[in-house]
Amino acid sequence: MIRQAGKKVLIEKLLDEKKEALHFTLIDPDRQTPEKAKAIAKKCQQYDTDAIMIGGSSSFNQRLLDDTVRAVKESVDLPTILFPNSAATVSRYADYIFFMSLLNSKDFRYLIKEQVSAVPLIQSAQLEPISMGYLVISTSSKPTTIEKRVKLDVIDEKDVTKAVDYALAAQYLGMSCVYLEAGSGAEKPVPTEMVQAVRTVLGVPLIVGGGIREASQAVAIVRAGADVIVTGTIVEQDISRLKSLIRAVKSQRYEK
Repeated sequence: MIRQAGKKVLIEKLLDEKKEALHFTLIDPDRQTPEKAKAIAKKCQQYDTDAIMIGGSSSFNQRLLDDTVRAVKESVDLPTILFPNSAATVSRYADYIFFMSLLNSKDFRYLIKEQVSAVPLIQSAQLEPISMGYLVISTSSKPTTIEKRVKLDVIDEKDVTKAVDYALAAQYLGMSCVYLEAGSGAEKPVPTEMVQAVRTVLGVPLIVGGGIREASQAVAIVRAGADVIVTGTIVEQDISRLKSLIRAVKSQRYEK
C-alpha cells in the first residue's frame, strides 16, 4: 500500500501490528440496552474483533450513547470508535471518532455542516479524529436506512468508475481512509469488482461494510482488497455466526 506522509492513523497502526486483515464490530445504541451492548462487546473481543464502532444511521439520544460507550469500555480493552450520524452523536467517553464526510450526499448537511458543528465537541472531549471519506453504495432493491434518510448521488453496484473517482477524491482531499458502505441491512455487500477497482488505485486503508453475513463473503471482499471488514447486523441477529466470520477475515494476511 502507498503510504501518505505524516502520522499513521489507528487503522494503519493496527494493520502494521497484526499483519492481517482487520474486523471491526459495529454496535448501534438504539438496537439494545447498554448492558446488552456490554455483553456483545465482550463476546466480540473473545472472537478477536479489533475495535468496537458505536453508532449507526438510526436515531438515539445522548444519554443512551454515553451509557453504551461507557458500558462497552467497561467490558473490553479494545479501541472504541464513534461512528456518528450527526454532531449530536458525539460522546466524550470514546477513544476515537470517525470524522467522516458522506461524499456522495446531495445534502450539504452530511458533507460538511454536521462536521463543523461537531468540532468544538470533539475538541472538548479530546477525541482523536480519524478522517474518512464515506461512500454509500446502493446494492439493494429496497432503500436501506441511510438511503431513506439522505438524498444521494446514487452509486449503484455497477458504477465502478464512479466509486473509484469518489474514493480517489477522498484521498486527494487528504482523508486517511475510505469506507464503502452498502448500508445497514443491505441485501448484498459491495461487489468485489468494485472493491478491487478502488483498491487498485487507493493509497489509504479501505473499509467495507454492509450486507456481509457469511464468512465466504468477508473473505472474498478482503481478497479483493479491503483492509477492514465491518459487521453490525449479524451481531444483532445471530452473534454465534460472527466467530467463524472473524476467523476467516483474519486468515487473510495484510500486505503493504
